[in-house]
Amino acid sequence: MNKRARNRLIGVTAIIVIIVLAVVVSTGSDDGALNRTVAQVADNNEIVGERISVSGAVVTGSWNRESSPMEFELQDEGTEGGAVLGVRYSGGVPSTFGDGVVAIVKGVVGSDGVLESDDMITKCPSKYETAKGALSVDSVSGGGANMVGTTVKVQGLVVADSIVAAGGDQRFAIETEDGTAELGIAWNGALPAGMDTGSQVVVTGALEADGFFVATDVAIAEETQ
Repeated sequence: MNKRARNRLIGVTAIIVIIVLAVVVSTGSDDGALNRTVAQVADNNEIVGERISVSGAVVTGSWNRESSPMEFELQDEGTEGGAVLGVRYSGGVPSTFGDGVVAIVKGVVGSDGVLESDDMITKCPSKYETAKGALSVDSVSGGGANMVGTTVKVQGLVVADSIVAAGGDQRFAIETEDGTAELGIAWNGALPAGMDTGSQVVVTGALEADGFFVATDVAIAEETQ
């Protein structure tokens, strides 16, 4: 074989290797789980028994933290009324899990069509909101009966170690800069990316008679992005 033919063979071999690697990366994860959409998995008997990885948005109201293992449903992102995949999850629940959160779960589809999983990570959306016009924590928590039921925006700093998984009475708490006033926030939706202890957040919602602030939206303050 002459030098030109040998170089051509090496080049063709390299291209084949690259193609094979691209196929492996696009169809599977590092532990052999095949990457699939919800639409590809739902009601597909041919995939029963296979280990797969599925990414989708958690269907609002489909989960119950008290159930063991926890069950919930996924839909492909940006779809409404489309295919739904049931998930039976027995692992640790991330604190960012909640309504509308994009979750990536790995497991095996059973004969009942439910994905049995103990491996999940969540993707937090980036979300920012101006703090202009937002009330302080102390003005809301100390507002008394006049504040109950009134929709407002409140700004504060996330209290250390207060963020927990959705499903309880309180998801997290915020406080004033000097720490003299604190407000418990009830929220079952997605937490914004980067939210952690000390983050300045803007929360929209209303104070309930029990003292919890029931949120309809949670965002990082624009001034701190």
